[in-house]
Amino acid sequence: MSTKKLHHNRHLPEEIVVQILCRLPIQPLIRFSSVSERWHSLIIEDPQFAQSHFKLASDRKTLTQRLLISTDYQLRSLDPETPSFADNNSSLNNLTFAHFSNLLGCCNGLVCVDVDGYEKHDLSLWNPSTGFKRELPDSDFVCAVKNLSRFAESDIGRSGLGYVSSTDDYKIFIDADVYTRPSQTFMEIYSSRLNSWKPIHVREHDPPCSFRSPTTTGLGALTNEALHWFYRKVGEVEPTILAFDLAKEEFREVPFPTFDGDADDVDVHDMGVQVVSRGGGECLCVSIARRRGGVNFMEFWVMREYGVGESWSMLFKFNTDHVFESVGGNLCGYEAIFVTEGGTVIFRLRFRDRLVRIECRREAEPVCSTPFNVNDGDGPVYDVIPYNETLFSVPKLGLHEMNEADVS
Repeated sequence: MSTKKLHHNRHLPEEIVVQILCRLPIQPLIRFSSVSERWHSLIIEDPQFAQSHFKLASDRKTLTQRLLISTDYQLRSLDPETPSFADNNSSLNNLTFAHFSNLLGCCNGLVCVDVDGYEKHDLSLWNPSTGFKRELPDSDFVCAVKNLSRFAESDIGRSGLGYVSSTDDYKIFIDADVYTRPSQTFMEIYSSRLNSWKPIHVREHDPPCSFRSPTTTGLGALTNEALHWFYRKVGEVEPTILAFDLAKEEFREVPFPTFDGDADDVDVHDMGVQVVSRGGGECLCVSIARRRGGVNFMEFWVMREYGVGESWSMLFKFNTDHVFESVGGNLCGYEAIFVTEGGTVIFRLRFRDRLVRIECRREAEPVCSTPFNVNDGDGPVYDVIPYNETLFSVPKLGLHEMNEADVS
């Protein structure tokens, strides 16, 4: 990164000042960006500084993770670890952004936002921590919606955002429908290097042909540069995991955990795919709702070695009947949106716009927080996703390709 003078300092070399700034949390850094034009340029605009800050925080395990909540009127940010979890006033930050926004994915602190996701579908990449925002060109799906002479219902069923390190490329996946007569289906991928969308072509025997109806949330869980969802093959009972490789831009299957019992005691509608940080890396995680011997359980399994079915092991489980009174019912209709290796889980109650945090400690009964009322008068909740606070932005879209063309 550049070592031009940040300001006149008689005591500390500029390299030391930069190293100090690299070790500060995001929010103080954002405030310090107003000290001078140079500090603003370094903290907000320098991609090398952003990368150094992210790597250092990752290595030291000091990344700050928050939950992003989309309601009718605004986007809000929640600290999932705050002791006053159920206190709306102390836990939430209101963020400046357009309302009616659906969240289509998150990676490196960047979020794909679908503004007015019922009629127009204006997509953007946005960093909630810095305020960076970049509007994206319209995909074929968006063009089809906007070209209709009358309103037609449309829906992005599955989506995700990821980063391909080998090509320094952010990619967005959407699987969407426009319910005209006849209906139109679009499966597309966006590349930040090319600043463009292209269709994904699948063959009849490819997995996507049998998962058009989501069994769980449509937001893909991102790990190992691939997005992951649950699905069931046509004519089969056993669930499995579908992965979309962002680098190869193709689908594959990931083996499902093998556990005692059978599929009859598993509730597919309350399954979920998450990502858990383990040992400095990330592991694929699944949450499985089961009823055994008249008792309701929620189990969390992690894949210790990605792609190896034998590496699945149970992380923890708890008896959901123990939290019945705290959440006003059993966990049917709940979605696990935040999971830690230590046994903290945050569930979203899908039809009541509430969050509940559960602390599961080995064999002890789970401790359930007072439910957090998400909407607080702001209308229905559309999405809740975890994100890391970072300084990342996206280079001027298409700049990589322009530079390569100039060289050739």
